[in-house]
Amino acid sequence: MEGRVIMKQLKLPNDIRWIGPERKTEGFPIETTYFRTVFNLTEKPSMAEILISASDRYTLFVNGHELLNGPCRGDYWHQFTDNVDIASYLQSGENIVAAKVVSFHPYEATRDDLTNSGPFWAMSDAAGPLLYMQGELEGADISTGRAKWEFLNDSAINWNMMYAAFWMGAAEDVDGAKLPTGWESNPTTPGFAPVLEKWHNGIAYGERPPLLLHERPIDHLLRIEKSLDCNETIAPNSKHEFVLDTKELTTAFIYLRVKGGKGSKITMTYAESYIKSDGSPRGYKDVRSDASGTISGIHDTYRPAGSGVEVYSPSWFRTFRFVKVEVETGEETLEILPFKYVETRYPLDDKVQFNAPQDWVSKVWGISRRTLELCMHETYEDCPYFEQLQYTLDTRLQILFTYAISGSTTMAKKTLHDYHTSILPEGILQSRFPSKYHQIIPQFSLHWILMLRDFYVQTGDLETLERYRPTVENIFGWYRRHTGAEGLVEFLHYWDFADWVSDWDDIAGSARASKFGPSTIQNLVYAYVLETGAQIMEDLSLNDLAKKYRAERATILAKVEELCWDADRNLYREGPNFSAEYTQHSQMWAVLNGIATGSRAKDIMTAALTDNTLLPCSFVMQYFLFRALEEADMYAETETLWPKWQELLALDLTTVPEIPGKYTRSDCHAWGALLLYELPRKFAGVMPLEPGYTKIRIQPKALFLGEFEGTVPTPVGDVYVKWQLNDGKFNIWVKTPVEAEIVLQNGDICAVKGEVTLNCDVK
Repeated sequence: MEGRVIMKQLKLPNDIRWIGPERKTEGFPIETTYFRTVFNLTEKPSMAEILISASDRYTLFVNGHELLNGPCRGDYWHQFTDNVDIASYLQSGENIVAAKVVSFHPYEATRDDLTNSGPFWAMSDAAGPLLYMQGELEGADISTGRAKWEFLNDSAINWNMMYAAFWMGAAEDVDGAKLPTGWESNPTTPGFAPVLEKWHNGIAYGERPPLLLHERPIDHLLRIEKSLDCNETIAPNSKHEFVLDTKELTTAFIYLRVKGGKGSKITMTYAESYIKSDGSPRGYKDVRSDASGTISGIHDTYRPAGSGVEVYSPSWFRTFRFVKVEVETGEETLEILPFKYVETRYPLDDKVQFNAPQDWVSKVWGISRRTLELCMHETYEDCPYFEQLQYTLDTRLQILFTYAISGSTTMAKKTLHDYHTSILPEGILQSRFPSKYHQIIPQFSLHWILMLRDFYVQTGDLETLERYRPTVENIFGWYRRHTGAEGLVEFLHYWDFADWVSDWDDIAGSARASKFGPSTIQNLVYAYVLETGAQIMEDLSLNDLAKKYRAERATILAKVEELCWDADRNLYREGPNFSAEYTQHSQMWAVLNGIATGSRAKDIMTAALTDNTLLPCSFVMQYFLFRALEEADMYAETETLWPKWQELLALDLTTVPEIPGKYTRSDCHAWGALLLYELPRKFAGVMPLEPGYTKIRIQPKALFLGEFEGTVPTPVGDVYVKWQLNDGKFNIWVKTPVEAEIVLQNGDICAVKGEVTLNCDVK
């Protein structure tokens, strides 16, 4: 799907309509409706492609087989369709195509207790459950608006708010006796009625209808079926509890299978790990395979009807390593049969191959890759358990990691447009999108500009740069309007987040100086991205704009140097005349901006690593700390930082947590999957020298490894690198499909193509 036109609007026949149920609800509850159509085929077709969409979520069934969950997450301007071939599930004679559709409430209708709240990412409306299908099969047309469709409104599911993960909305409490039985495969299931036809997908007189349909811009998610051994028989009028362990964190649709048990209550609690108590509000996490402590968090409840084998699956995937199953039986024996779960995630293809002498490298690589996989579904996500929201800072790093290990740009192209779509009239972007709750972290818009230029460097796609150039200008214009009397940006309003520094917990991660005036961090990040903006304008031959941005940048840097440099401490303070705090952040951004160079850069970066009075960078900022060390010609010092990741292995973590240490909230946060970038780009040393990798640079920098061998994917083909450091000699073997510059350890630069072996003395 690489190169697909992004956000392609579909032109569909006007007689294919959105359909919905007759609604008798009040107060905007979460609603579920079952839709189906029954039709006959004279013979089983060889191909039967359908187009399907729903508001907000659907599960598709064909003759009782569950095929797909969708649609891809959109926003108020983009509703996506899924294209799927259902031929292998059809048969000659009678067939049923069915869909379970769940709709959430609009933001404005949220109850005070949030009990009708869906996920933050669901861009809901007030229309209730809606379904759209185009299905012109060989021998039958099952399109909505053309074929006979019927509906049944659900009365079995109640929703309970999960306050520990409120971003994910309410979870389910289901009365199995009220669920329709066999409705996906049995046309005689009672209670169904003719659907109501809604609007079509066309534009008339320039008026856009609701839910205007667009082609799905990304690949379908993987569906990998797995099972958990479980055979439990629970006597009447008793309580029983057990825990299932998948051995690794996963994101999956889970299926509870039971027999009998009328009057029982079964609660499934999903957890990343056990929690141990030490008096702190959340407790702490220890070795993840240690099954002691408590399990709490998101949970669903099912109450069996007690009639034969029943299967219950929540409407959306859950994130878990452990599932605690708590049972209270009534007057009837309950049998719990083996669980099935279907792992789901974006099809990320790890194409990097490597050998490193240190055992930790492959192990940290494995948990880092797993982290990125579990934070990629229909969007990038900060974490799969608590939020599943696409935040710009997190996502920019995740995209860099994706480029580095797979070369894929499909999700990145969609993501760029997601944020572009989120722009406010004042010119700033939302910091997480899609989301019906509008959040603005100004600095995150700057990271979107970095994301845009990353895309160009990866692809050489000038068209995309031009497409979003006005958005870049809008963001810079917004910042410019927040320039204060000292010539620095200040009082950015909204949430002037800088980093999750523990000393800033009381002000939600904002640099304390920003509460009183200019923040050194905020100004240096802005200055850094102004240079990126200038590069974008040069890429587009808009040299006057490039000069304008660089002039503004020079003014900011001069002011930071004048007002924020502390000559007594030889460090940058966190704001003009604000000597209460000094941070790693200000030092690293000064180096990245080039106002501290040479020996001065080395001095302040040495202080950043050794002076414990400096507030430290969190996990998410390690990427920029590594870049600053590299800029100061101190990449060797990153060896002292890798123990943060190595220590995760002793905890039996299968993913990288939100923060190192025992008080992490999330066990899976892809901003910490840094090795996915460092290994191919700095251990192997393969970097683009020109956009689209038409020319590359090979410069291994992690000499502390002693030796390394790897194959790295690029848009022009794989690059093989092997190097060794022996007795002061550096030897390197390279195979490259395009012209490359090899930077040797003595400073020599050699232009090569094809296979080559080089060596030099190390300075």
